Amino acid sequence: MVLGFFRADENAFLKELMSSNINIDKLKKYIANGVNINGVDEKGRNYLFFFASKKNFNAMRVLISLGIDMYKEDKLGKTVLSEACEKYDFMMIKFLLDNGFDGNRKNSAGRTVLQDTVLLGNDKVFQILLNYNLDFDIKDNNGRTVVFDAIENGNLETLKKVIDNVKDINAVDKNGQTALFEAVLKDDLRLALALINIGINLNILDKNGQNVLYNTILQGMKNEILLKHLAKRGINLNVVDSRDKTILDEIFYIMVLQKYDKDIEDKRYMLINPKDDYLSLALQIVELGFKVDTLDKYGKTALQKELERKNFTNAEFLLNCGASLNIFDEHHRSLFHIEVLKGYSNNKIIDFLIQKGANLNQRDKYFRTIIDNLIELILISKGEKPRNPSLDEYVQEDGGFDILLKKLLVYEADISYTRVDGKNIVFDLVPYDSFDILDILVEHKVDLNHRDFDGNTPLMYMVDEGLRIEDRTLKAYFIKRLQNFLKYRINMDIQDKDGRTVIHKAVIADDLLVVEKLMIKKANLDIKDNHGRTALHHTQWKGNYEIARWLILAGANMNEPDNSGFNILNYAAILGHTRLVITLISSGVLMYNNNPKNKKVAEFFKSKEKILDKLVAAEDISDSKMKNALIEVVTNFKKEINEALLKK
Repeated sequence: MVLGFFRADENAFLKELMSSNINIDKLKKYIANGVNINGVDEKGRNYLFFFASKKNFNAMRVLISLGIDMYKEDKLGKTVLSEACEKYDFMMIKFLLDNGFDGNRKNSAGRTVLQDTVLLGNDKVFQILLNYNLDFDIKDNNGRTVVFDAIENGNLETLKKVIDNVKDINAVDKNGQTALFEAVLKDDLRLALALINIGINLNILDKNGQNVLYNTILQGMKNEILLKHLAKRGINLNVVDSRDKTILDEIFYIMVLQKYDKDIEDKRYMLINPKDDYLSLALQIVELGFKVDTLDKYGKTALQKELERKNFTNAEFLLNCGASLNIFDEHHRSLFHIEVLKGYSNNKIIDFLIQKGANLNQRDKYFRTIIDNLIELILISKGEKPRNPSLDEYVQEDGGFDILLKKLLVYEADISYTRVDGKNIVFDLVPYDSFDILDILVEHKVDLNHRDFDGNTPLMYMVDEGLRIEDRTLKAYFIKRLQNFLKYRINMDIQDKDGRTVIHKAVIADDLLVVEKLMIKKANLDIKDNHGRTALHHTQWKGNYEIARWLILAGANMNEPDNSGFNILNYAAILGHTRLVITLISSGVLMYNNNPKNKKVAEFFKSKEKILDKLVAAEDISDSKMKNALIEVVTNFKKEINEALLKK
């Protein structure tokens, strides 16, 4: 017998319940004497199960009144109500619900009878349950309401009735997902559309920061219609999830999974169709309003990430969809600028971007072009130049920057540009041993004689810097660089804003060695500065007769007057530079200056005539002819001064 394990009183208890006229007082007495009204058989079932199987409603009613556990579950986890539902026992279902069984009570699995009924598709039972005002918003242990069960079951009519009775259509499960996340994965699009049409929130994000769009795309072009409905209802197409993936990134990832057979932890991806055209789906998403230049938390666009993966098909797709090449980092360097600085290992990406029309001449916020920064990286890598914090991440010994420099120049990157200070790129190179770079630039017609806003050329800039060097080792390094630079086609006759040539500058600095090196190149020594003075004139300041001799031997005109009408002999004499005067005399200078002279300058010279007398009184000159020549110089000069003073 089913209840064979009961004691003697239990047999009497059972017999009484089976009688047509049940004596409740007897039953209470049996219970008082030890009969366990909630005792169970080997299957874990109590009396209620037994009498339900016999459809003995009278006995069941009595047991319920005596306090039997209506919610007792057998070893299979079934209650008397859930079993009645499974068996489509409509009378039993109604009886239990009418006699106090709480239809909203969760079983040990955390689910209500309504949820299980909807999940199993027991439509007729569901119709009965609808009459009992059950709670459609109760969540199971996974946080799911009966809406989720209706989606899982897949019956559209059932779903519609559930929707009509649920209060919170936007309830989310423990993963933060609404029922729509599940619905879009179903073959029947009507399920998802029913939720969309009722106004379910499309922009709820799950625990991964994703909206329902990430599930929608898994089905590929099959969900094309669904995508349009989602977009029309205002779904955010530009979400960036917790993995920093946009919906486009996700599609590209799906395309990778299509190609490679690999273990997939996320079982959602098992829905991927290996033959579907997900790129067409991506195009549709872009057309619906996806912003192709959306940035992730690292400030990267989809285009940047696809290029880093060297996925040029996707990159081309993005460009065709309007992705911008003009994406800038914190230094205002463009995508192409950055890729070039990464070195030759990035050559394929660089070629791709060049073909797509990247700006080869883009400047960063420091007003430096890609060529400028490439050259700086070469110099830093060679140890020629100190580090630049904004370029630190790109420095590498074998970066192939010289190859990239040649490549950009072949593609006609501009090296003729002028910076805000008027300088060109050659000015950057002359302070360093950079002739391998210069050779490349010269081959591509860089202007070696470019003038900045002060009229200085790279040679002048180089010489100005070199003339200030005092350290012998550094000076020798400068001279070596100067000699190498002069091998190029350098114009020695360019004048700065003061009218001075590079030779003027070297003479004024009184640097014989630099003058000697410069004189290797042919130069016009008759060029005058703004005061009308040639380079030879400027030997007056230090009286450097050795420099004067070099200039004279090279063809400098000793008799040229300056704007005041005085020549180098006049100045050498009045400044008391005896050796310079002797050098000029020995070189054949005219002893008398017939040029018109400035009266004010003559007045100044008049006040200094005593210096001329010292010139004649020099005791270290033994040559009588030279002494007489010096006397002639002094006599003539005094006469010239007086003549100038007599003029009105």
